[in-house]
Amino acid sequence: MLDYQAYVIGEDGHIKQRLDLVCADEGAAKERVKLLVDDRVIELWQSDHKIATFEPDPLRAEKARGWLKGELRPPK
Repeated sequence: MLDYQAYVIGEDGHIKQRLDLVCADEGAAKERVKLLVDDRVIELWQSDHKIATFEPDPLRAEKARGWLKGELRPPK
């Protein structure tokens, strides 16, 4: 098992949160981070080696916002 760090990056480009991950390999770490992305940018690192940056899917985020807006409308 290997140690990885996932950094949640804020809109200002600064780290907002660090998540420590223990995974079998780099592929498993990438799969875990993909599940965390939602509407935020996440960088995956192993020690001082940046592995990848995961960005939210704008279409998925827009659909989610539309769905939430629809759910929050007062009943007619």
